[in-house]
Amino acid sequence: MGYYINGKFEQKPLIEHFDGAIWSVVPSPSPGQKKNILFGVTAISDDDVWAVGARQDSAGLWRTLAEHWDGSVWSVVDSVDVGVNGNQFYAVAARASSDVFAVGQQAGAGFPSEALIEHWDGKAWSVVPSPADPAATALPLGVAATANSLTVVGQQETDTAPYTTYVAAGPASWLSAKLSIQNTPNSGAGENDLFSAATAADGPTWAVGWDIINNKTGNHDPLVLSEKGGVWSLVSSPSLGGDSGFAAITAIPGGGLWAVGVTGNSKGNYATLIEYHR
Repeated sequence: MGYYINGKFEQKPLIEHFDGAIWSVVPSPSPGQKKNILFGVTAISDDDVWAVGARQDSAGLWRTLAEHWDGSVWSVVDSVDVGVNGNQFYAVAARASSDVFAVGQQAGAGFPSEALIEHWDGKAWSVVPSPADPAATALPLGVAATANSLTVVGQQETDTAPYTTYVAAGPASWLSAKLSIQNTPNSGAGENDLFSAATAADGPTWAVGWDIINNKTGNHDPLVLSEKGGVWSLVSSPSLGGDSGFAAITAIPGGGLWAVGVTGNSKGNYATLIEYHR
């Protein structure tokens, strides 16, 4: 799931399916007049899958994009655009067919841009109240949803602290209790970005991404945070040096976590990075 560029240099959604033997492209709608990009996917069952991203209209304005697979075809499902200057989804997580969350960013009339969180109740998408810091732009990039909690991760930026870690979390019953911005540590001297989150079988929620360890070289290092009892802390992980970081993490129902990303050497050659945590 992502996008491709056709012969007219247009960005179109790209969805592929693995049948146990080979990968194949599955046709999907491309509603944006200019660009269409998919960033996140979640599956409830073989015939109940969501993919989210953004589409750009003829005026150049970005709007949220939510597409659903019913076992036969992908179709666009209307979602809410709150920001007058743009809206994008970056991640999606489901607890059930009638309990799906999509997260991203809304751009208002001025600074700062705010988090955009929406919920699918089986009939329609609606906006979930999200915490806002009047002094910081929030950019949610990942989400984890369990029976007990909802966690949104990403980055935030102020005039004095660009790209620091961002986590907003709260109980599963978000209708009665709002999410709140958490205190989270940063590792790198430069930017610190969280791209994905997952809640482990034994309870803790994990978030991964990367941080800039050297502002002169711009090289990144894997960034891992873990939450326990409402307190977030840095967790060390193997690093191959050079320019490395995580893009996603997933929890295994029976225990353990997998994190994937990229690692590069001093010559600019990049390779897949996969790590496992027991």
